[in-house]
Amino acid sequence: MIFLRRSIGSFVLLFLLILIPIYFLFGLQTTPGSVTWLAEKAALSRKPQPIIPPTAHIVLFEFKKNASSFQIKDVTSKMLALKKSCLHPNTNRPYIRSITGGKDNSIEDLQNGVSHAFIVHFESNEDRTYYVSDDPVHQAFKEAAGPYLEKAIVVDFQEGVFT
Repeated sequence: MIFLRRSIGSFVLLFLLILIPIYFLFGLQTTPGSVTWLAEKAALSRKPQPIIPPTAHIVLFEFKKNASSFQIKDVTSKMLALKKSCLHPNTNRPYIRSITGGKDNSIEDLQNGVSHAFIVHFESNEDRTYYVSDDPVHQAFKEAAGPYLEKAIVVDFQEGVFT
């Protein structure tokens, strides 16, 4: 009999020691007055901010027939280096999110002379506009690459925006 009382008492004590922390950890999270409940309520009361998609800047190069492989490598390397060398005028930090590119390998034969392509991502249209119009590093790159290019094609878009 003593063994049974001790077992039941131990069981109840163990049950309470487990149940009470579980109740406080999980049971109070959604009750009014708890920190989680207040955070959820505050999040629901905020108006959603519009999501502005990043700007993609597509650059296609057709090199002149007399451009050497060294000159082509130099231009393409300088293009990729713009990610680190183009600095934002206000923060003096790099502002290009990413640059990637490569040599054409399409089998469709629709390149019209274009041999190299680059995709440059910007956080905003404003960053892209500064890059195209005002960035002195980009302006110097265009002057350096110009003598080796037959043509350059540029297309910009915001991801997912079609209208």
